[in-house]
Amino acid sequence: MTDPELIRELNKVLTLEHGHLGMYKDFLDYQEKDIRRTFRRFMEIEIEHINKLKNVIMNLGAKPSLLIEGGDIVGQMLGISLNISSTRGVLETLSFIEKKSHQGYTDFVTKLEQDSEKRSQFIAEFVASNMLEAKLMHLWLEDELKNH
Repeated sequence: MTDPELIRELNKVLTLEHGHLGMYKDFLDYQEKDIRRTFRRFMEIEIEHINKLKNVIMNLGAKPSLLIEGGDIVGQMLGISLNISSTRGVLETLSFIEKKSHQGYTDFVTKLEQDSEKRSQFIAEFVASNMLEAKLMHLWLEDELKNH
């Protein structure tokens, strides 16, 4: 993978992570204590993902993309609306998005692992934890849906 391709892919993932942060930042709006606590933690995880990706991009000698400030990126890219009134609807939508996120990370990590460049192998290991956390977040959301 060339440097421009790698940076473009990392910036795309970074943009999505900013969208994910927007999904959880209103955690105080939820009545249920478990959802508030969990969404607050999910927000913190998304911040960790953003910071990790920014560091990788900057260590490659590039700047994080300006697309990250562009509004509801997740909704635009996946063609969905996050303005849902019921808790169940929110959980279903977020579960869908985290499932897509996990799949996107899986595809990205696989692509990096197939590249013979050592830096690609290193980045694959570095972002694989984001992949795992997306899966865990999806599983929590799916489990929570059983209660709604």
